[in-house]
Amino acid sequence: MRENIIYPDPDALMRFTLANREARAFMIRSTRMAQQAADIHQASDVAAAAMGRLLSGCAMLGGLMKEESGRLSVSVDGDGPGGRLHCGVKDGNFKITVQNPQVELPLTPEGRQDVGGFVGKTGKLIVVKDYATGDPYTSVSNLVSGELGEDFASYFTFSEQTPSLVALGCLNEAGTVLSSGGILIQAMPGCTGETLKQLEVRIPFYANISREIFDRSLRELAENWFKDLGPEFLGEEPLALQCDCSWDKMRQALAAIGRAELEKIVETGEDTRLTCHFCRTERVFDAREVAKLLAESEESYDAH
Repeated sequence: MRENIIYPDPDALMRFTLANREARAFMIRSTRMAQQAADIHQASDVAAAAMGRLLSGCAMLGGLMKEESGRLSVSVDGDGPGGRLHCGVKDGNFKITVQNPQVELPLTPEGRQDVGGFVGKTGKLIVVKDYATGDPYTSVSNLVSGELGEDFASYFTFSEQTPSLVALGCLNEAGTVLSSGGILIQAMPGCTGETLKQLEVRIPFYANISREIFDRSLRELAENWFKDLGPEFLGEEPLALQCDCSWDKMRQALAAIGRAELEKIVETGEDTRLTCHFCRTERVFDAREVAKLLAESEESYDAH
């Protein structure tokens, strides 16, 4: 049913430049990822909209990471009832979670999902980049509105010192994500005032990005919007929601609770169940496995 009403293109990030490379741009379709995330977390419509926008924002940041081995995580820690949102990405594979996914809010007077009310207007946007070559790089910016588009634009402009236009959107209702995506446009060194003006006059198009990509391809939109700015297309990269959790990682998490807690679990003789925050996969560890973990922790302690 859903496949019959959403645009058939897969989720992707499309790169292109404008005005003889005076500006660079990303356009993102994240519809399927947003729907998967909503289904996994049994999310309300407003929570699904927030996750759809965050997935697109993370795709922008991930696209800017040059090292292939880089891992990125973005947390939105606002004062709204939705609580903390967290998204991670590596090699085009995303995972996302939200603290209170069942919270629902009325639509705004304009008929939109109240993402700002869900996230909260006061708080932090926290970006962690890990290139596996040293300590992770962390940067923090204040939330502007909680709507996420403005918050990412503020992050790019002030934390990364790159003037940026950002629009994020997720069109959804009654449990179905119809379209989700975003656009990032950044001025490059040497960008002229005229080019900036031409980009800014198109803001009304960007503002409705989720409705625009509902029934058109990313390339068609870019060609229509920027035909007089000579778009040069550099390619598309697939995006997918795919958690990287595993039995071994869960086992390590269980070991990290410490010997005292492991001893209590062994004494009960009961199974221990751990659930991944991102994909909601449950893994079961019986008392024998926990006893083995306890023995390993004691051996490690004795070795030191």
